[in-house]
Parts: sequence; structure tokens; C-alpha cells
Amino acid sequence: MFSVFTWIGNLFAGRSAVEKRRKDPVLATAIERSAIVYSQIPLHQFIDEQMRSELARELFLEVNGICRNRDPVASCRERFAAIMLNFAAIQVLLIPPPPEEDNSGLRGQPGISGMLGAHLERLFECNDVLRSALFRETEGDDKDADPPDLSNFAQREYWKTFWHLETLDALRVGLGDAEEGDDWKQAFLHAAAVNCEHQYRWELELPPAFDDSIAKEAATAYSVFTDIVVSGAKNPAQEWRDYYHDSDIPMPDLGT
Repeated sequence: MFSVFTWIGNLFAGRSAVEKRRKDPVLATAIERSAIVYSQIPLHQFIDEQMRSELARELFLEVNGICRNRDPVASCRERFAAIMLNFAAIQVLLIPPPPEEDNSGLRGQPGISGMLGAHLERLFECNDVLRSALFRETEGDDKDADPPDLSNFAQREYWKTFWHLETLDALRVGLGDAEEGDDWKQAFLHAAAVNCEHQYRWELELPPAFDDSIAKEAATAYSVFTDIVVSGAKNPAQEWRDYYHDSDIPMPDLGT
């Protein structure tokens, strides 16, 4: 059976990764968590060994670079925010409608319908980011090949981004950028997903997921959450709730 050191070395580019890991406990914790997450998710069903190796190497270099940054907390916060936005853009497409189980915990929260999955084909046609991602994936394919399976593509991107996000989250926690008992990660995911759903619905010419009387104000309010995150606020969720406490903006109930 592999030791933890052997496991990390095999997953994250060999002996140099293990040696750096031993010298930095924060890096060590993040990389160990990353390896565990990879072992628990079905990403291996969507990518081959070469891609796994490339992604792992990129993750290690990114995490190591953040740890060596002059301000690792701010650097990690910026990357965490960027990847969270990417993750939310895919997550909101995969939330199923009732009565299917929703493992994200987002369906039914303000601005989240669970109804976008039925519009994947149209979204990949009208949304520039999704269309570009699909183009990069299929560039060079035989013109006579079958059209890509959009659901399978979305699932693969979801698990790739999930792995990336969880790795950065472990680093964020290790750097002390988390609030014990009231962390802001899930609230940030909800806010980012709200903005993605609002944008997708606009592109699909569907009515907003908020009541018409508050839709514009709610979309703006939830976009402010990202601004608060990247500003470096100690607890973005609490700051956002305090700012909109006396407004008509519907607030999520995320159990925190």
C-alpha cells in the first residue's frame, strides 16, 4: 500500500512535490486534501492519465506559487474567487429540478431554480464563455464526428473545477482565511450561482428567478458579494448580510 508521501508524489509530479510539501505545513495540508478529494470524485471517468497528470501539476504549481507569494492570503483569495465564479457557472446548470435530489443545497434558495439543465443546447449556443469552452474541447475533431454530449462535457468541467476549488479552499482554510462556525464559502457559491442563473436566463429570454419587482436590485446585490470577497473583507457573508439587512433583497438560508 502506498504511503501518503508516495501518493502525493505520484499525484503531484514526483519527489520535488513531496520535498516542498514537507517544508511547508500549509502547502502540505492543501495538497493532501487535494489528493483525497481526487480519490473521492469521479473525475477519472472523464479524463485520461495524461490529463490527470497535467492538471495535478498545474494545481501543485499554483498552490506552491500562492504559498510563496508576498501576501499569500490575498493571492489565495483572488484565485479562490476566480475559480468559484467558474464553478458556479457550471454548478447552476447541473442543479436538477424537483423531485430529484439536489446535492448542492442551492435549489430553492433565492434566485436558484434548478431549471436550467433543460436549456443546455441553447445556452451553449448563446453564452460566449460556454461556447468558447466547448470550442476549445472540440477543436481539431473530425467535422463528421458526432456532436459533443453537452451533459457529459458539463459534468467533466464540473468535476475538474470542483477539484480545483476544493484544493484552493483547503489552502484558504490553512492560511486562516475562514470563519469558524460561520464560513462564507457556501454563501459565496450561492451568490455566484445567482448571478450566473440571472445571466443565463437573460440570454435565454426567460423571466428572472426573482419576482419582477425586485429582480434587478437582487441581481445587483448578489453581484456585490463578489466585490466584497475580492476586497479582502474578513467575513464577506456577514458584511454582505449587514449591508442589505434593511433592504427587500431576499436572503438565503444556508444553515450558517
